[in-house]
Amino acid sequence: MSIAMAALCIDLRRPAGAFLYDMTKPRLTIDGYDVPVHDWGQNYFDVVVGGPHRVEIYVPYVFPRRVGRAKLDVMVPEEGVALEYMAPSITFAKGSLGAPGQQKSSGFKAVWAFTIVMLLLVLAGVILRR
Repeated sequence: MSIAMAALCIDLRRPAGAFLYDMTKPRLTIDGYDVPVHDWGQNYFDVVVGGPHRVEIYVPYVFPRRVGRAKLDVMVPEEGVALEYMAPSITFAKGSLGAPGQQKSSGFKAVWAFTIVMLLLVLAGVILRR
């Protein structure tokens, strides 16, 4: 009797302009066991036996220690399954893990809103100094 192996493909993504994520790579556990991750982008794992599994991903950081934590209980069929992880734009936000093409970076709108407010304040300061 042989055990059928299933493939798990996870696309590990980060928000555009989030260069600090380039200094490290995400950490992945499947059913509580650490699994080596190659780097950001597509990662394939042929060690998963088909069936229910818990996938957890985070990015190691200084503070907090685990940024963008995301977990998903997934049923992996014998033919495999594809997932997508998106790291957050803000370090205290959660990551997003699920179907490919549907994951958004949490905190992205807040970062843009903050940037616009800061630019308006700088512009107002320049105008008022004249």
